[in-house]
Amino acid sequence: MYKRDQNIQEITLRTTVQTEKDVQSLDFSKMEFQEQDFSGKKFTGCRFAGTKFINCDFSKARIRMCFFDEAVFENCKLANTDIQFSCFAGSKITDCDFKGSDLLHNNFNGITCDNTTFNDSDLYNSCFVLASLDKTTFQNCNLKKVVFYRIFKTECSFKYSNTREAIFSEGDEPE
Repeated sequence: MYKRDQNIQEITLRTTVQTEKDVQSLDFSKMEFQEQDFSGKKFTGCRFAGTKFINCDFSKARIRMCFFDEAVFENCKLANTDIQFSCFAGSKITDCDFKGSDLLHNNFNGITCDNTTFNDSDLYNSCFVLASLDKTTFQNCNLKKVVFYRIFKTECSFKYSNTREAIFSEGDEPE
């Protein structure tokens, strides 16, 4: 599935991601992107494990079945994205904006999330198991079937979200 094993050079991968609107089944693991414009792009079945994204714009991107395991997102714009069936397990997300996004069936297990907003987003059936959430907001979100199990949270807000339809472990319920 991933073409990185076929000795695709990093320069070729960078050219592909800059020029193509629809990127499929490529391995961008452990690369670093700074100030990259991914807005409006479609990613399907790509691997970004351990990849660093700094000041990148994913606005209005469509992402399906991609792996962002242990990736780093710093000061990234992910507003109005459509991300489904993807994995962010163990990722570090700092100063990012997911506002107004469709984030359905995603794995956010074990993420460290600081000063980030998910406001006005649909997170239906996503998981935040053992996630560390600091100054992270989920205001006016659809949280139906979202699992928040054994999370560590400080200064988080779930205002106007349907928290009664989410699954919180005992003691993790929103204030």
